[in-house]
Amino acid sequence: MLPLPNLDDRLFDEIVAEARKMIPKLSPQWTDENAHDPGITLVELFSHLSEMQQYYLNRVTAKNELKFLRMLGIRLQEAKSAHVDVSFDQATTSYWMPQGTKLRGLNEPFETTEPLLLVPAKIDRILVSAQAEITDHTSANENSKVGYFAFGTSALQGSRLYIAFDRKLPVGQQITLTFNLFNNYQVPVNPLAEGEEELIPPAKVKWSFSSIDESVESRPLRLLPLPIDRDETLQLSKSGRISFTLPKAMAGMRMHPANDKDRYWICATLDEPGYEIPPKIEKILLNTVQAVHCDTKSLIQSFDGTGEMFQNEVINGYLPYYGEVEVQVQTEERGVWSIWKQVEDLNEYGPDDRCCVLYRDDEKQCFYLRFGNGDHGRIPQRGSQTIRVIANEKEYREHMLIGRSNGLPGQQFELVGTPILPESLRLQVGVRSADGRDWYWQDWSRVDDFEHSGPDDRHFVLDAASGEIYFGNSENGQIPDVCEYDNIRLIALQLGGGDRGNVQRHLITEFAQPELFASITLTNHDFAKGGTEREKLDEAKARIRRELKLPTRAVTSEDFENIALATPGLRVARVKAVPLYTVGLREYPQQQAPAQVTVVVVPYSEDPKPMPSKGFLSTVQNHLDQHRLLTTEVHVVPPEYVKITLHTVVVVNPDTKDLAARIKNVLHNYFDVLDESDPSRGWEFGRAVYKGDIYAMINQMPGVEYIQTLWFEAEGRGVHKDPSGDILLPPHGVVYSGQHQIELVSRMDV
Repeated sequence: MLPLPNLDDRLFDEIVAEARKMIPKLSPQWTDENAHDPGITLVELFSHLSEMQQYYLNRVTAKNELKFLRMLGIRLQEAKSAHVDVSFDQATTSYWMPQGTKLRGLNEPFETTEPLLLVPAKIDRILVSAQAEITDHTSANENSKVGYFAFGTSALQGSRLYIAFDRKLPVGQQITLTFNLFNNYQVPVNPLAEGEEELIPPAKVKWSFSSIDESVESRPLRLLPLPIDRDETLQLSKSGRISFTLPKAMAGMRMHPANDKDRYWICATLDEPGYEIPPKIEKILLNTVQAVHCDTKSLIQSFDGTGEMFQNEVINGYLPYYGEVEVQVQTEERGVWSIWKQVEDLNEYGPDDRCCVLYRDDEKQCFYLRFGNGDHGRIPQRGSQTIRVIANEKEYREHMLIGRSNGLPGQQFELVGTPILPESLRLQVGVRSADGRDWYWQDWSRVDDFEHSGPDDRHFVLDAASGEIYFGNSENGQIPDVCEYDNIRLIALQLGGGDRGNVQRHLITEFAQPELFASITLTNHDFAKGGTEREKLDEAKARIRRELKLPTRAVTSEDFENIALATPGLRVARVKAVPLYTVGLREYPQQQAPAQVTVVVVPYSEDPKPMPSKGFLSTVQNHLDQHRLLTTEVHVVPPEYVKITLHTVVVVNPDTKDLAARIKNVLHNYFDVLDESDPSRGWEFGRAVYKGDIYAMINQMPGVEYIQTLWFEAEGRGVHKDPSGDILLPPHGVVYSGQHQIELVSRMDV
């Protein structure tokens, strides 16, 4: 038996002593701490209650703790599946690879998450045109060890990224390019939470492709506009995929310095700059799709019933095409389904026959599902999600039926295969019709426990660790109908998850069924990541402690700052919330703006003056608007940068060397927007620049005798100099270094 932790580890006297130590800090006016004081009596009373609470908490079991966590809305997180990009090569013709294509890596199963058109073309050249120069980065793209800037180091307007292919891409088919951008910066990107608002791009990129311009009589070769179907990269500001469909045939062009032969180009032009960090590409990939660590044994595709004659539906996917397919149609009772027979010719059947036809399309690797017209084959009833296609592996068909109900309470059944991804599990129970001629299948729902289940609720519980399912007792959860045949079956199930899916580079190299893709090779250029084991109880308790400390409502200035720093999808280095202030308000804090808060944000950047884009500011604004009070008006603004230039004459020892350079270096570090070692630190917003601080800093340097003269120049809005020569900044102002003028005078010359 595992030892239980001792929670009752503090005595009554220790609790009293700890409480009395806090009195001077929390209530300094309370000076009488003797036993006769009523406050001490209350301290002893609450200490006694706390000690009793510890006593009872020490007897709480793990089952009770799980129940307490559920009362707080916390459940143990299930195992998560790793994901990775997989690239395919050696395609001889254009070829559709269906969604869910099964791959293998270190004997671990992986599946593609979307369909992909494999094309025989390859990326032949990568050119970057920036600042009147064109550079070739083909070798850097192939090696992926040295990144290159998509639009140069400055990412100026009009900069271009050229991607050349060795042959034409197909017209009218969606082509996907994968962009892997360098992401190893000091400030990481805040993770995107489910349901978060859409991010606003920091810049705007226009795409074009090489073709013949038929609108001109001479039909010249030009770069024509290329419409983008999907852009996961947020205008090349993060890694992701870009999909496009060529409206017309490409034409070969020669472009310096790749003018040795005709190539087929697409081009990205930076139309509106604004990147906080110029995009740095590690690798551009063609014929690449994301794969996830899982093994789908059975899945469901649902369709709406139109109620019309000859309803047609397209069934896509690897498992429907290469596995077995079953068609179900919902009856008049919600959640109860009947299996419709698959036939070859609907004309041979009558109006009451539940039948359908499946047509196989080998070119697109899909099925077409067709129902009757009411005379030859029944028409499915109209409604949302009333038609269901169940696809499963052929060898898994016999494992779908997991047993029969004996009508007793508390039945349990063991599933084949672990670990199970619980969210994928769907279960049905079969029942006979009243006349005993037909079978109907009832959907049952998975719940965490039967505590809130009534006697008529079709609920079951899954123990993911043991791979067993449990049914109720007719008081908490319905008992499946007794049957002489196996009538409990799985209709959807995925296996996978866990950290074993985090495989290294170039280990996903084969298909689960190699004979289906004989000539195609594959590999993963990066590590698979994201796979985690099921959360343990101690980890869940630690997580709830962290989450309870996170602000969910912006009330105080600290709340605004913490919420802005955590804006999903952005690299936010520094934030300052200035209450009762708007930009342009003079004589703050004597004059104030009621019910208004100005939030100053500094993005992480390698530029000495990090400037947020309009999209950056709008994204932070939208995020804060979700958390602010209704009566509070929030303004998200960039910092007001103030350039500080120091002029000084310093008297030094005669043998001092390189002192001017050292003073400039110290000043540059002092007037720094983002600290190099810790970007979350830097010059305090609104802090004045005092001559006394500079005097003290320079005088402490070795070799300095004294400062003869010192004065500042300041450039920026809202800045003014007081009579003593100090520089006063607006509340949202921050300084950076100008070209400091340091004059050294030897002590012997004074």
